[in-house]
Amino acid sequence: MPMIIGALVAALINAARMYLPGIVGRVLLAFGIGFVTHKLAMPALLGMLQSQVNMLPAVLRAYFGAIGLDVCATMIFSALAARMAQKTILKKLET
Repeated sequence: MPMIIGALVAALINAARMYLPGIVGRVLLAFGIGFVTHKLAMPALLGMLQSQVNMLPAVLRAYFGAIGLDVCATMIFSALAARMAQKTILKKLET
């Protein structure tokens, strides 16, 4: 029985040694992409969105905020910006 447990522990250690660096690298890459997107890309995108919304009549702007479209648009733009940043960074890493 102890030999079976030893073999399982050895297999787990080998699997962790083989797969964990890739997982940790991807997690750190995702955190970096999220940070850069949040600090650099989102203020410009939100400024553009606010300038477009400010051209709407006052009643439509009130409805825009009341039904939560501003939060929805922010979430969608954030996801799109993060995806574009990820594609760009991963393309640079591959070449």
